[in-house]
Order: sequence, then structure tokens, then C-alpha cells
Amino acid sequence: MTTHQIRSSRQRGVRCVILRGGTSKGIYFHDRDLPADAKERDKVLLAAMGSPDPRQIDGLGGADNLTSKIVIVGKSDRPDADVDYTFGQVGIDLPYVSYSANCGNLSAGVGVFAIEEGLVEPVHPVTRVRIFNTNTRQLLVSYVPVDADGAPSVDGDCAIAGVPGASGEIRMDFAATKGASTGKLLPSGNVVDELYIPEFGRKIPVSIVDMAKATVFFHARDAGIRGTESPDEFTSEILDRFWAIRNAAAAHVGLAPESRLPHPVSVLEPTDYVDFMTKKVVPAADVSFVARRVGGPPPRLHKAFAATGAVCTAMAANIPGTIVHAVARPSTDGYVRIGHPTGVFPVRIGLAPNGDIEEVSYVRTARRIMEGTVFVRDSVVKA
Repeated sequence: MTTHQIRSSRQRGVRCVILRGGTSKGIYFHDRDLPADAKERDKVLLAAMGSPDPRQIDGLGGADNLTSKIVIVGKSDRPDADVDYTFGQVGIDLPYVSYSANCGNLSAGVGVFAIEEGLVEPVHPVTRVRIFNTNTRQLLVSYVPVDADGAPSVDGDCAIAGVPGASGEIRMDFAATKGASTGKLLPSGNVVDELYIPEFGRKIPVSIVDMAKATVFFHARDAGIRGTESPDEFTSEILDRFWAIRNAAAAHVGLAPESRLPHPVSVLEPTDYVDFMTKKVVPAADVSFVARRVGGPPPRLHKAFAATGAVCTAMAANIPGTIVHAVARPSTDGYVRIGHPTGVFPVRIGLAPNGDIEEVSYVRTARRIMEGTVFVRDSVVKA
């Protein structure tokens, strides 16, 4: 472990980079700069983020699920990968670092980090970075735009919903992530399951799909909502309903409660709704369907849409018979356009004539915001 010691204050310093990837922001570390022991490493990460504390006031966390995330990157020994990448979701009020799933938004920053940190040789105009995600044990491919001087492009004309301005277009291909969480595209073997939800006192139809990140889908009406609600309309009661469906789905396919999977997503036929950020109407004609996604614990509405969740949702829309397929407007150009609280998330699906998955890709942007040393107290780490 590489550290910078401040003896007088009995703190240890760890080099890190704050980098925005898509609609998330995370703290990126070299694996060599963190403790090899898993328990000590997690203590360092929790202290660096300021968890557990609802404001994360004593660390770098932003008191939001989208900004309480860490990324660990190192040179890969695998012949099919350039770097190994581990994602951690850091608890805010709870002291945990979850490695149960990947983050598609911060995945977009891994290629940028690898190039800027000298782990991958830049190639102008686009550098292909092969990324082995340790969370899912699967390979991702990132195509990063690079300027003539070898630096990832921070200027460009690519704009994504939920992020101000435009930047260089990074394309992420998740075609190799089928069965990321369970080993099966359809963990239950069915396109639709009737699940009994104890909190509802009745059964509801759901589709459980596992591409990039296991997800359970249901029609908005079966969760007792319109399906177009904004984040400030998602009450604790609504969040608890989503989590009740998640719990039933997890038990149905044998996923441990601590895995946080499958994430619950409500879907609705194309409908006009108001963008939470811009307050402008998102027309029904611009989306394939409307979706709302909840993560946790504790359960929280995603204010945009997780990229891995978008990959799974787009795939579900292309599986005849699923709840998503039933509400989705058929695509004429290979893109599935997911209407989320702050805009539209397009995902490109490429299927071979025999149904094999050739491409499941989306576009993100990423930018280094800050680099430096985060300090954590030795007393906290050694406790």
C-alpha cells in the first residue's frame, strides 16, 4: 500500500482521483495504493467517504447514492483485458462497501482513468480499453476518444441527460455481460413470473432479467403508482413497495438479501412526463417507454437511470413476452430509449438472426475533476 504519512496528526494519506462517469461521480484509486487486506481496505474506503453519516461531512462522499461510489483499477494479468476494475457502492448512513454489482456510469470513467494514469497506451483518435470487471467476472469494452496529444477528449458534442454541457463520446459495449449476477439471462427460466408480495397481500406479474445487473421489472400500476413520478414524489411508502417486490424476486431466484439485487424497475407505456431537472415536458414520442428505478439499501429512487440497469432494461425490451416488451414501442433503428426522471437514456441493441447478442452499448461522457490525497485517521482504520 502506497501512503503519504502525516505523523503529527496520525493520519494516512491515499492518492485518489475524483472523476465523473456518466451521471455518477466516484473516487478512483489504484489497487496498489489501498491495503491488500479486504477488511482494512474497506475501513479506509469508508473513512475516505465519510461513512456512516447522512451528510458524509467528514469525507469525500456527496450524501447521495450517485456520489457515494468508489472505483479500484489496476493493470490486468489477463490476456483478454488491459485493466481490472472493481466497483464499490459505499453506504451513506450504513457502514458497508458493497461489491455485489457493477456501475455502468462509472465504468465509463475507467478507460479515461487508465489512459490518464498510464495503464493503457493512448491511440488517436479512439482508444479501445478492455476492462475486466471483478464484480461480475465479465469483460467490458470502452471506446475512449483521444486528442492528438494522447489525452482523453473533454470537449465534444456528446450530451447525456442528467449532465450539463457536452463532452467527448465514450461508447461502452456490455454485450458479454449476459447472466452477470446469476449466470442466466432469465434467472427463473421464465419471461414472466407471478410473485406473491406479502406486503401487498396479492400476486403481481414480474419479469426478472440478468444482463449487466439483475433487475426485476413490473408495471407501474402494480406498485400503485402512475409511473411518471418525479423524485420528490417518491415517498417512503412507494420506495418500500419497490423494495418489497425486490425482496420477493430475490428470494424467488436465490439472490442473497445483502446483494441488493435484483434492482426493482417500474415500466409504463410511452407517456408524456416532466423532466425533474429542466421542468420541460419529455414527449411520449421521444421514449420507448417510461421507467423508474430504485436502488439501495435503504431504497432510493435513481434520479436518472443506472447504465447497467439501462443495459438490462433495453435487453428486456427485446425479449418477447416480458413486462418491458409488452409496454415498449417497437424500435425502428435498433435503439431502446428509456424515459427516466431527468431525460432519455438510449441503448443500442444488436441481435444476430439466431438471437445471439452482438451489441448492447450506450454512450456516456466522463471527466477528471480533481486529483490529490485523501486523509483518513489511523485510529478509525485500526479500530
